[in-house]
Amino acid sequence: MNSDEIFNASAFLYHLGEDRELGIEILKVYLSDAPERVSSLSKGFEENDIDLVVKYSHALKGITATIRAPRLAQIAEATEVAARKGDIEESRSYFLSIESELEKLLAVLKEYLRTGL
Repeated sequence: MNSDEIFNASAFLYHLGEDRELGIEILKVYLSDAPERVSSLSKGFEENDIDLVVKYSHALKGITATIRAPRLAQIAEATEVAARKGDIEESRSYFLSIESELEKLLAVLKEYLRTGL
């Protein structure tokens, strides 16, 4: 897998007008916010609450697309689409991929922040 599929740093910075300080702040927020959204998504699946699944898969998709992490954004979108169709089982089938991709993404972002934008 191409590392730009996990996190496209150049596209992220371009989107921010090359504002590195803003980029650092956004990524720091993402590091705490994304795991919380995934935890809430997991709760939606545990409770078979399709509305929570839609809400948190949509939220995860949005914040992940903003930082230009296309692979996880695509999986979150597929989760949301399935949930909006009312198919919680199809939606649930993406959850392990979400967890796996988020783990990879968080590691990449932490390293990226450690070495500097």
